[in-house]
Parts: sequence; C-alpha cells; structure tokens
Amino acid sequence: MKLKNKVNSIDLERKVFDIKNEPRLQGAWWWFWLFFFNNPKNPEKPRQLMILWSTKNVKEIDCNNLKIKLNHSQDMNKLDGAVAAWYFDGERMHHNFLLEQCHINVSDKEISSNSTIPTFFSINKTKNTINIGNNFEFITETGNKYDFTIPTYHSHTYFGNMGYSMIRLNRLNLKGKIKNKPIHGSAFFQRVFLNAPAIPWYWGIFHFENGGILSYFNLHLLGKSLSKSISLFDGNKMHEFKDINVEKSGENTPTFIISGENKHEKINFTINSYSHSSWIFRKKVLRIIPNKLIYNDILQLSLI
Repeated sequence: MKLKNKVNSIDLERKVFDIKNEPRLQGAWWWFWLFFFNNPKNPEKPRQLMILWSTKNVKEIDCNNLKIKLNHSQDMNKLDGAVAAWYFDGERMHHNFLLEQCHINVSDKEISSNSTIPTFFSINKTKNTINIGNNFEFITETGNKYDFTIPTYHSHTYFGNMGYSMIRLNRLNLKGKIKNKPIHGSAFFQRVFLNAPAIPWYWGIFHFENGGILSYFNLHLLGKSLSKSISLFDGNKMHEFKDINVEKSGENTPTFIISGENKHEKINFTINSYSHSSWIFRKKVLRIIPNKLIYNDILQLSLI
C-alpha cells in the first residue's frame, strides 16, 4: 500500500506526535530538524544546525563512541532513545553538539528530552517551536502555499508490517534567537517511522532566497540506483526529473556533480561542500557479526 497526501494544520499536530497508531516499535523512529540561518560574517556560508530525537528497536548501539543501551517499556509516552545535534556556527563545526541517551517524552503536541541540556519541540497549528536549553530557540512557520512547500504525509507498506511512514516539510520560514541575538532563515523537517532495512542513499536539499527549493534523492545498492529523483521548485513552477546521475569526488568536503532530464527539460548542477559532520553507528547483528553504518551530513553550496 502506498499513500501520499497533503496535511492540514490540525492533522499535522496530530500526526507528528501520534505514535500510538503506528506499528509497535520494530525499526527506528526519528524527528529531524535542519535549520539554515544568516551568517553575518560570511553570508555565502549560512550557519546550520541539525537536531533529532530518535529511538531504535535494539538493546545496544554505539554512536560516535557513545554506548547507548536501550530498555524499551510499554509506555508509549516515554521512549528510551537519544537526542543528537551538530552545529556549524559560521566558522567551525561543533560535532556532537548534543549526543546523549535520554528519555523522549511524547505528548499530543510536544516532545521533550530529559537530557543534561533539555530540549523541546512543540506545535501550535502552523507554528513550530524548538528549544535547546536557554540559548537556542527556533520558531518556524509555513510560508509559500505551493504543494511542494506544505506538509505532506507518505507511507509505504512493502509486505507484512514492513514499511515506513513519513511527514515532511520541505521549507518553512525561520526566526528565533541564539544567545539572545535574533536569527532568520529557513528550515526543513521530517518525522520518520521506519520498519525495514536501511539502504544507502544520497540526499540533499537547498533553499534559495526567492523561496525556491531543490532536492535530490538517490537510493543505491551495490553501485546500482534503486530510486532516484530531482525536484526543483523555482519559486513559481515545479520541475521533476527521474532520469538522474550523481557523481561524487573527495571525502570530508566532497563535490557532487548531478544531472537529470525529463521529456522537456535538462538540469545539471555542481555542489561544493564547506563543512561536514557524521554519525558512525556500530552494533552486532545477532550479537556476533559487527555492523557499521556511517551517516554523513555535508554542508553544501549549490552552483546551478
């Protein structure tokens, strides 16, 4: 079964924190925010911060050398998980800006963590507020009403109870404060419940000053693409490309050359990176076989 539909503000409040109607935790759940905001010292390289709250159906996992031991209870309002964040302050990357095992408290309109630096994410209709301690406050609201910028809900069942569900907001307007200094920019959000094996992928999203958005996705395995697409909203019109090619060179701050075409248009662009952070997950399958997953977050400038 596949499902994709737009989400109004009432459904958004309900679905983002609605875990009771999802299948019992068997894979991984996460709430993920990515903020892009002004950098007065170097406007071409915006400051960025990523934060997520996550839990997995495992008893133990190692993330960036933090050993996380999970003890899942029957209380769906208190998840045993972790909060994690990185922060590029405009000059340098703060790896593991947050990385701590904690309880993730879930209510109808909010999630919070009991971490050393407490974190909160709440929704009031179209307004989202994210707090990291007393020094970071991000407030986001939907802007452009075009289909590609409003909340969407996707779900796909592969077989049995294996599949995923996802809420995604490709672009929101951002304001807030960092250490009492005002910020402004844009944001991306997704909430994912996944009950299926993770397959390697390339993914990127870019926000432009005119309200435009460019996103690409390339799911690949053993050198072969399984799913790939480029979506470009130029501020007025949508452009979709399914026939795409992704070439990568370099390591910590790589360059990507991406091209695509449809029946009527062609697109190509080069992405140059300016910073990088990563999450390295280690666990033992069946408590015997070592397994490692590396998730790279790469801060990129797009030249179209």
